[in-house]
Amino acid sequence: MKNNKICRRCAGRINEKKERYTHVEDWNKDSLVGESWWHLDCFKKSMNRDLTALEKTAAIMLKKANTLYSNIPEEFKEETIKI
Repeated sequence: MKNNKICRRCAGRINEKKERYTHVEDWNKDSLVGESWWHLDCFKKSMNRDLTALEKTAAIMLKKANTLYSNIPEEFKEETIKI
């Protein structure tokens, strides 16, 4: 059988007999939407990538929001719902 598995990250062929690899499937309820093949090292690198500038900014903003929230008096944190 011909090896037609191409790594999603590096676009290199995956040698099933010699290399470690992973198969990712994307499902929407009971329908297979897509799938991809990855060298295991390429997959790990993709999952542990550096944060983008936007993600770094968002993390800083979330940290500041958490600090602000922790300084609010408890009586203002109570949730009230009026119907």
